[in-house]
Amino acid sequence: HRRVDNVVVTAGRRWVLQQIQSTNHSTAQNIDYMAVGTSTTAPATSDTTLGSESSRIAINSFTTSNLTSNPPSWRAEASWNTNQANTTLGEVGMFNSSSAGTLLAHATFGTVNKTTSNTLSISYTLSA
Repeated sequence: HRRVDNVVVTAGRRWVLQQIQSTNHSTAQNIDYMAVGTSTTAPATSDTTLGSESSRIAINSFTTSNLTSNPPSWRAEASWNTNQANTTLGEVGMFNSSSAGTLLAHATFGTVNKTTSNTLSISYTLSA
């Protein structure tokens, strides 16, 4: 288990604000994907992609019970199987598309050497 801070990038903030404004709202672009990559370069607000993406999968579940908390938050969870993302990983991000799309948030972590002997589960919590 590890806990790391993340960066909500400028493109992600813009996307959230457009979702609030009804004329730019896109119901087909939910934050439904999580990606992992090999870069350990610190995230910046100007990021639009991961440093070196290795694998992107659909988010398995969302926990929204803390939306009424102060501060409000929600958690996305994704799990990579033994045949996915087998490399040395150091970053994670959330996207609104299965490829390309808008990066909402980006974090790096101490590297994990994922092999076919293991699965990988990531819980990503965002709070306002």
